[in-house]
Amino acid sequence: MKNNIEIINNDNLNESIYKKVLENGLEVYICVKKGFTKKIGMFGTKYGSINNDFVDSSTGERINVPDGVAHFLEHKLFEQEGANALDLFSKEGISSNAYTSFDQTVYYFETIDKFKIGLEMLIKLVKTPYFTEENVQKEQGIIGQEISMYDDDPNFNVYFNTLRAMYIKHPIRIDIAGTIDSISKIDKEILYKCYNTFYNSNNMFIVIVGDVDVENTIDIINENIKLYENVNNKDKVIKFGVDEPKNILQKRIEKDMGLYMPQVSIGYKLEPAQKNDRIKIEIIADIVSDMYFSKSSNFFEIEYNKGAANDTIDFSYEGNKDFAHIIISTTSINVNEIEKDIFEYIEKIKSEEIDTELFENTKRRKIGENMVASENLNSSYRRIIDSILNENTIYYDIEVLSNIRIEDIKDFLKTLELSKSVISIVK
Repeated sequence: MKNNIEIINNDNLNESIYKKVLENGLEVYICVKKGFTKKIGMFGTKYGSINNDFVDSSTGERINVPDGVAHFLEHKLFEQEGANALDLFSKEGISSNAYTSFDQTVYYFETIDKFKIGLEMLIKLVKTPYFTEENVQKEQGIIGQEISMYDDDPNFNVYFNTLRAMYIKHPIRIDIAGTIDSISKIDKEILYKCYNTFYNSNNMFIVIVGDVDVENTIDIINENIKLYENVNNKDKVIKFGVDEPKNILQKRIEKDMGLYMPQVSIGYKLEPAQKNDRIKIEIIADIVSDMYFSKSSNFFEIEYNKGAANDTIDFSYEGNKDFAHIIISTTSINVNEIEKDIFEYIEKIKSEEIDTELFENTKRRKIGENMVASENLNSSYRRIIDSILNENTIYYDIEVLSNIRIEDIKDFLKTLELSKSVISIVK
């Protein structure tokens, strides 16, 4: 290939991903899906809501900014001078949106027949910030309404109260959008400081999934990125974490929202894992979820039949280099019973022998699900982005899953310490 592109193959999934690092440091990943009609383009930055403490690239000095800037930037980049980017995409018949999480912000589009136009518009969207005092002030009102809306959402409250009970200092305990008070302190200077620091190409990535020509796509990206080189730099982004204590803040948080069916969330605070272990722990947690908490599990059947669990019991892992936890959530009209049963059940499965047949069947099913997921565009881009953020090779999860042992399940269960558990209830 003329662009000196790295090819990453996976024979099990019959899939190839093409990687190219541009001169300005921008990483480009293209997963070709022959025969698929839909194409997805994503332009992301390794910058999320928890990255408030960093070195300002324009001054070289360490600064701390208000909560909610990453999400605020996501909103503002869609407002270009004299136009709204969502309207521009829509006029072309292209679907577009964005999301901000704890550690990333990603802008994307989906199209069937206007891939080149969509890719050009996506790059322009991300690379042409337009902030004024007037449009920043207007956005404060819009995001303020969004924050207020989430304050009335039981799902949001039960989840974030779990985090607030577990974490003492870490910014993960704050809503991704910030607070009414914190966003009132955001101005255009802060936005430009954060944009110029985190939206430099050396801290960003483009992911393309679909039936596209690889070399032609690389050329389109190169040509369009060069139009905006004046806003790029290759400085290494320096972010600072917090010295989060190992213990929890409080055991219990309850909030009364007048629900007929209360929501329950139990959290276990874990030690943050090294980059090579984060994917492994996520896979182990997924296996544990299926074995012990899925609708086919004995525990769920018992809790459902006696009315302690209403629909599902979700068991999931979240983590990066700075934080890690397990959250178990469900709805129940018998909060005291489901709470007691889950805590007792965790202690029970930690001490008992693991059913070998159940483990092997679950593992085989997960391997099969991976094969099926390779036919899904969303699964393909999620795998690529996860590998970027965790600094793993792209198909590392496939390798890890095939090597998971019963001993890994036992070791993981031991990390669920009762002294580091919390409970959040929305009544």
